[in-house]
Amino acid sequence: MAGRIPQSFIEDLIDRVDILDLISSRLDVKKAGKSHVACCPFHQEKSPSFTVAQDKQFYYCFGCGATGNVLKFIMEFDRLDFLPALELLAQHAGIAIPQIDDPNRQEDRSKREIYSILSDCDRFFRRRLRQHEISKDAINYMKGRGISGKVAAKFGIGYAPQGWDNLIKEEGTDRQRLALLEKSGMLVHRPDENKRYDRFRHRIVFPIRDQRGRTVGFGGRVLDESKPKYLNSPETAVFQKARELYGLYEARRASNRLSELIIVEGYMDVISLAQFGIINCVATLGTAITDQHVKKIFRNVSDIIFCFDGDHAGRRAAARAIDTVLPQMNDGLSARFLFLPDAEDPDTMVRTSGKEAFLEMVANALPLSEFFFSHYSADIDTSTPDGKAKLAKSCAPQINKIPEGIFKKLMLAKLSELTGVLTSDLHKYLKSYEAKPNLTERDPEIDRSIDSPDREYPEYYHSKSQNFTEVRHATQPAEKKILFSPIKYLIGLLINFPKLISYTTDTALMEKSSDSEIKLFLELTKTIKDNPDFNPSRSIECWKGDPKLLNKAIYIEPLVAHEIYSSHSNSERDNISAFCDALKHIRCQLFDTLPDSLKAHHLLKQDVLNEKEIKQLHNIYITLFDGDKDLKKAIKQRLVSDQKYNK
Repeated sequence: MAGRIPQSFIEDLIDRVDILDLISSRLDVKKAGKSHVACCPFHQEKSPSFTVAQDKQFYYCFGCGATGNVLKFIMEFDRLDFLPALELLAQHAGIAIPQIDDPNRQEDRSKREIYSILSDCDRFFRRRLRQHEISKDAINYMKGRGISGKVAAKFGIGYAPQGWDNLIKEEGTDRQRLALLEKSGMLVHRPDENKRYDRFRHRIVFPIRDQRGRTVGFGGRVLDESKPKYLNSPETAVFQKARELYGLYEARRASNRLSELIIVEGYMDVISLAQFGIINCVATLGTAITDQHVKKIFRNVSDIIFCFDGDHAGRRAAARAIDTVLPQMNDGLSARFLFLPDAEDPDTMVRTSGKEAFLEMVANALPLSEFFFSHYSADIDTSTPDGKAKLAKSCAPQINKIPEGIFKKLMLAKLSELTGVLTSDLHKYLKSYEAKPNLTERDPEIDRSIDSPDREYPEYYHSKSQNFTEVRHATQPAEKKILFSPIKYLIGLLINFPKLISYTTDTALMEKSSDSEIKLFLELTKTIKDNPDFNPSRSIECWKGDPKLLNKAIYIEPLVAHEIYSSHSNSERDNISAFCDALKHIRCQLFDTLPDSLKAHHLLKQDVLNEKEIKQLHNIYITLFDGDKDLKKAIKQRLVSDQKYNK
C-alpha cells in the first residue's frame, strides 16, 4: 500500500460492519437473551460459551477468554495479519481503503523497494534452475532427494549459478539497484577491496516468504564442498530470523483449516515431508525457537509438535523449547514433543519408514506435561523427601510462567501428585515467584497503607486486600473468583459504562498519585469527557495504532465485555453504587498513605465534613507537634466552626 491508512477510516469501518452480521456468516449463532451465543471457534467445546454482544460490538468467550471487536475476530478466525484483515473487512462493507501521506512514508518506500528487488532475485533464481545446461547439478541433487518438479515449484526453489557476479550482472543494472541488492543482503560489498559479489553462488536457493507470500530473504544449500553447508540471508529491514518460519506460507496455502504444525530443523525436512503429502511443517531459520515463533504458530493452529533429534543436543533444544512455549500455553492450546531415533531426521525417517509410520510417531508424540515432568525429574530421586522438595523447587517457577487457567491448575495437581505437597500449599509457594504486572509500578507508600478498622467496603472486593481484590462471580460466589484491584475494577466499569463519568468527583488525591493505573483511569475520564460519543471498541483500535498507547490498549481490551460487567452480572448490582463505592475506596486508600499534615490540609479544603472526617481531623489535631502552630490553629478554627468539638 502506498501510504498509511487514516485512523478515522479504520474507526468508521469498524463502526460500519455489524459484528453479529459478520460472525453469523462464519458461525452458527443463536439468540440468548440480550446477546447471541455460539460454540467458540477458538477452542473445542460442546456447549456454546462464545457470546456476541451486538450493543457493544464485541465478542467474548467464557470458556477460553477470547475477546475483541469485529477486526480482531477477522484476524483470529481467518488467521490474517492486520492489513489483510482490514482489506477483507473493507471488502465486506463494499468500500475502498483510502490512504494519506505518512511521516514514515520514506521507510515504507524503502521496504517496498527491498520487497521488489527480492522478488526480482526470486525470479532470477527460478529462471536459472530451468536452464538445464547450467543447473544440472542442482536438478540431479533434487532428483536424488526425491523432490518432484511440482513440489519444487510449490516452494519456489531456484538455483544460484557458479560465478561471482551472475546476479549483479542481471539485476544490478544501475547504482540504485546495486544499492538495493546490498540493502536486501543479496550481494556482499567489501569497500576496503572495492569488491562486490553475489552472496549465493552454486547453491540450491529456497525463498523465505512471509505470511503474505512476499519474499523476504533466501536460504541456500551448497552443491559442492564449500562452507557453510547452509547459508541464510542476513537480517534486513524486512527479514528477522526470530520472527519468520520457513514453510508457514506454503502450509497455509495448502489448507485453510490447519489444526497442528510440526516444527522441524531445516528447509529440506519441510520439503521432503511435503513431497510425502505432510504439508503442515515449518522450520526455524538457523535459530532456536523464539516466543515470536510460538505466538505466530498459535495464531494459526492450536497444536504444536516440536520435532527433535533424539541425541543430547536435541534434548537440550527441547528443554529450551519448554521455556519458550510455557508462557504461551493458554487453555485450548497444546504442545507435544517428538524425538527421532539417533542419526535420523524427518527427511530420512519419512523416506525409510514411509508417511504412515511418520504420522504415527507424530500422533504418539509426548504431551508437554509428560515431557516437562520427565525432563525436570531426570536427575532427581523422587522417592525421598529431599528429592521431592528439589522437584517442587525446580518445577514451581516454570509452572508459574503458564497463564492462569485449567492447564496451569492441572500442572500443579500433577506436581502435587509427584511430590505429595498439597495443591493449596503449592499455590502459596508460587506466590514467591509472581512478578508484578508490566503496566503497573505501584507506589510503595500506597502498598503499605493500613485499612481503617471502621471503613465500609463494597462487596466485590475483600477489605484487607491491598494490591488485588477478589471479585466474586455472580452465580458462584463461594467457588469462582476473579482477581482485580479496586482501580482495575473501576476502569472496567467506566470503559463498559461510559455514562458513569458523571459520577467521577473529587479526584484531587488521585491526581497527585504516581500509580500508573490511577493515571490511566484519569486519562480515560478525560478522554470520555472530551468525547461524548466515546466508543470503547473504536478507541482501542485507535490506541493499538499508536506505539505509545499500545500498552493502554492491551491493558483495557480484556476488560471490555468481561463477564463481571455483563448484563447478567449487572442485573444484580447497581453500577452507579458500585462505581461510587470503588472510587471512595481508592480515595480512602490514598488518604491513608498521607502524612498527618497533608491529611489535615486535604480535610480543611473540603466544604463539608462528615462525622468520620471530623473525628479524623480531631485525632490529627491531638497528634500534631507543637511546631505546626499555624496548622493546629486552622484545624481548631474548623472544629470550632463545626460546633462539634468546641474546646
